[in-house]
Amino acid sequence: MKRFEYAGLTKELHQRLTLEFDALKEQHRRTLTKYVMQTKQCDRAQARKYCQRFDNVIKERSKLSPATLDDMSEYITDGLVNDLQEYLAENYFSSSVKFRPDTDKRNAGLPEELFKQYCEEIKSLKAKYPNSFTAHIMDVKGCKYQKATSIRTAINTLYTEMGIVTPRKVIQLEGLLSRELFGKIAKYVFNKHEWPESLDSEVDRIYLEYRTKGDRGLNKESVKRTLYKAISMGL
Repeated sequence: MKRFEYAGLTKELHQRLTLEFDALKEQHRRTLTKYVMQTKQCDRAQARKYCQRFDNVIKERSKLSPATLDDMSEYITDGLVNDLQEYLAENYFSSSVKFRPDTDKRNAGLPEELFKQYCEEIKSLKAKYPNSFTAHIMDVKGCKYQKATSIRTAINTLYTEMGIVTPRKVIQLEGLLSRELFGKIAKYVFNKHEWPESLDSEVDRIYLEYRTKGDRGLNKESVKRTLYKAISMGL
């Protein structure tokens, strides 16, 4: 089996990641799959897939990708998540498509005006909840502390332009921004980025819930893209 040295990371980053996952496994000895089911709100089969992907990175059977990091971010510390995000943004190459992904993090990958509005709303939220921002996220999202911490990390990563807004991060932001701004960001990101099949239902739900009257019909970019993909696949 092919080995990917340090899972495509530096030795130090991989060691830190390994140590944190070893601690997680020790904490949830024989119940890690069940714990992932609870935190990801998924069935056992999907939880096992998550665990296998994480284990492949730890055992250097695959490289750590941005998508896998997104999935594992709620199980590791904020500091490590930020360091890994920064490293991948500068060094990750997709072996499947043979090109370096867009790593321009200016304005978190958003149009300048949208990013300014995002920063203004996040700044207001932090001012309103100076000592209880994570608790506020827990209330809004109806999630536990660890999940809220992961969302807070994503928010700060975008706010400081250390990462870009992806479809997964859009889902994390729902309920924390004004409806108007969230709808604009969701539309922009969903039309610009691809997402894994596991997010299809959430993306569809958000698009339908936040769409505007002008978005309906076949002129919508995401509809065009879906039709194009279907045609190209012979469906």
